[in-house]
Amino acid sequence: MIVSLVLSAGCAGEAVRSTHPEKPDESVIEPEQPEEKAAEENVTVDYQGIELKLFDFMQVEQIPGLYNSYNPQFSTNEKYLAFEVDQGTIKKIRIYTIGINKPTYALEFEKVKEVSLTDTSADQLTDDLFESFTEESFNYEFTWFPFSSSFIFTSNAGRGEYNLYAGSVQENDRVLRQIQESLHPKQYNGYFMVTEEFRKDGQARVSPDGKKIVFSSGRTGNGDLYLFDITNGTLDQLTTGMATDLFPQWSPDGKDIVFTTGGKTAHDIHIIRDVGSPGQHEDVLVSWFFDDELPSFSPDGKFVSFYTTYNRERDPFNTKRWGIMIVPSDGSGPNAGKELIDYFHIPNVIKDNTQGTAWFPDSRHIIFAKNIDSDYNPIYIYDIQKRTEEYVDTGTRINHDITVSRHGLVSFRAQQLGWDRIFTASSTYFQEYLNEKFAK
Repeated sequence: MIVSLVLSAGCAGEAVRSTHPEKPDESVIEPEQPEEKAAEENVTVDYQGIELKLFDFMQVEQIPGLYNSYNPQFSTNEKYLAFEVDQGTIKKIRIYTIGINKPTYALEFEKVKEVSLTDTSADQLTDDLFESFTEESFNYEFTWFPFSSSFIFTSNAGRGEYNLYAGSVQENDRVLRQIQESLHPKQYNGYFMVTEEFRKDGQARVSPDGKKIVFSSGRTGNGDLYLFDITNGTLDQLTTGMATDLFPQWSPDGKDIVFTTGGKTAHDIHIIRDVGSPGQHEDVLVSWFFDDELPSFSPDGKFVSFYTTYNRERDPFNTKRWGIMIVPSDGSGPNAGKELIDYFHIPNVIKDNTQGTAWFPDSRHIIFAKNIDSDYNPIYIYDIQKRTEEYVDTGTRINHDITVSRHGLVSFRAQQLGWDRIFTASSTYFQEYLNEKFAK
């Protein structure tokens, strides 16, 4: 069951080293380095001729302590890896740079920033006890702006209410500077409040062109989706009604938004077509007896995958045994009934609380953790065309939160000495991308 909205919740020097080897948009909000984006788009990789393999599994963070790390997120340009850290009353975000040694393609990670907003008045002495008083500080639901070191995250800023905040790794980041010039947002501890105060906002996702943000908000009493134009501050409500709308995701072309909608016991998958245009409308992608959550577009935009409680055995006593279903994003497939069974692909997977399906850039392979307690939730790669899965020997256990970068880097969380830590792996896809990139 999905947790209720907003109730879930720069230092340098540490380095980790591996042992193995569209045209810029003339918009108000521009990428930090538009020339870099143009260069990236000139790099093409024919994945059909490459056997997909993973290698160089490594633990990113070496910081000791009693904490759990989760929800890794690669930046679009694959220069940064961010993830969230839970230390009880403090939830913060750590950001690492990703360095690549050209002769060997070895990966290097160095921590460059920690994101943690707290109330500036929290350190004042109380009148009665003359002791410092610190509110809980929750900072999470991190997402990057495309081709930029700027990012959006959800935070209560140590004050209890949740809003969206923007920040950046680089001080001169063009995206963050233009957000300041366009919106004149309030500043808190070096970060900027993008949405208004005390609105219960979260789960933001930035459009592929970097101009708009879709997010879920409890400001009307329900969880509804809103569209915020960060070039001019225009805010539009996308969904209404009694259902709670969560976990929006943009299509790769920026035209559609897919999301989870429902109540406490079951959820469906809806999609908003032609977002922001006169022809904008909402379609039902999947609505049946089973619970369906966390939809994701394939990189080519042709498919939507999501977690579902459907299981072939139709076990009525295990309705939360999750699997993965894949349907056409254009709505050409069935949206209800037994015909949907043909679109069920992977049984017994680990469903995460915030991560959707992790697609590789070929839009053919999916990586997931299998729900096998006796094997400590091993990782597999699934071929959607052959409908076959292949075991990946990661050397880790209790695997969750798997994500893949736009060219095939993999990151996930796994348990290490009783605590969750972030791991990465390279792939033959990413290695071929580097071959093409450095050859140009």
